[in-house]
Amino acid sequence: MNDSTRLDGQVAIVTGAAQGIGQGIALVLAAAGARIVIGDIQDASNTVDQIQAEGEAVCMLMDTSVPADARRLVQLAVDLHGKVDILVNNAAIDAPDGNAWDLPDDEWQRTIDVNLTGVFNCSKAALGPMLAQSSGCIVNISSRSAEAGAKGLSPAYNASKAGVLGLTRGFSAQVAERGVRVNAIMPSLVESRDFGWTPDYAAERRAEYPLGTGTPNDIGEAVRYLVSPAARWVSGTALQLTGGHQG
Repeated sequence: MNDSTRLDGQVAIVTGAAQGIGQGIALVLAAAGARIVIGDIQDASNTVDQIQAEGEAVCMLMDTSVPADARRLVQLAVDLHGKVDILVNNAAIDAPDGNAWDLPDDEWQRTIDVNLTGVFNCSKAALGPMLAQSSGCIVNISSRSAEAGAKGLSPAYNASKAGVLGLTRGFSAQVAERGVRVNAIMPSLVESRDFGWTPDYAAERRAEYPLGTGTPNDIGEAVRYLVSPAARWVSGTALQLTGGHQG
């Protein structure tokens, strides 16, 4: 039986893949046969080096919140490979601490610019070649925070991740009949780096997840499914990855 989640020969752009969740996504897609093009505000050479041991990858420095940078990223993929099959909008900034009444204006704007407008910019750029070839897949990394707030956590993050769901559904409605699928993923807690937790606090948080907290690889495997032929009938949806957490 053929593996319907193989991505051999496909060209995948992954933003924010220098580390963490984005790196996990890029590694999983590369292992499935995709050729990877990374855009990040940080140097992603480490991710590229890991992929090039057995696959193909390049990276460029860019800021998704800048429309011209988004266009340059897509153009790099087209120049190198002649097409764009997959776009994973992962690049985002963490929510700064703060409440609605004391959140600095610049932190609100930067969070929206990167987490929401960046998704729009890269999607708009990638849809050019995707619509021209009548095929393609976009996956937007949202968050469970799109539906759940928290005391002391910036509402800009909640708003940006909820907006990503709106973009997902809006884009899907406009491009599905033209061969392009658009979906989102809503992860709960993913231990993508050292959060500086004490051992007691780490144990307390992990106990909230019956299946354990998530890893970047878990998110990568979900993305692999959504961009693969196995999900050919899936568009406009938001896949929740919660580890069994019910909160």
